[in-house]
Amino acid sequence: MSVNHTDIAKGFVAQLDSLGAKKATKQLAAYILENRIHNQTDEIMDNIQTEYQRVHKIVEATTASVYPLTADLRKRVQDIVAAKTGAKKVVLHELIDPSVLGGVKINAPEMELDLTLKTKLAKLKA
Repeated sequence: MSVNHTDIAKGFVAQLDSLGAKKATKQLAAYILENRIHNQTDEIMDNIQTEYQRVHKIVEATTASVYPLTADLRKRVQDIVAAKTGAKKVVLHELIDPSVLGGVKINAPEMELDLTLKTKLAKLKA
């Protein structure tokens, strides 16, 4: 039997929103066991995460900067990502990267914004 992970994810997210986490999770576990697809749980969970984020308009973004972002800058980055992607919620993953020299680089699905000193210097050199 061919199992479509996207369909499983869509069904689970719909059940999650209508029945709650406990019932939806029990149904998913039963489905996985019944169809003997326990070896595919990683792929199924990845698809569930993607579907949940799509339905609830959650975007994950990664920032790279020399220092940790201040609360004000973190909020500004979240606002920029939300405006560019239409997200209702932005989850930031902050990376410390001394190679950027200064500024910040933001990566999100379908969006990249590079405001780093490294890039600005490279453009001046060119």
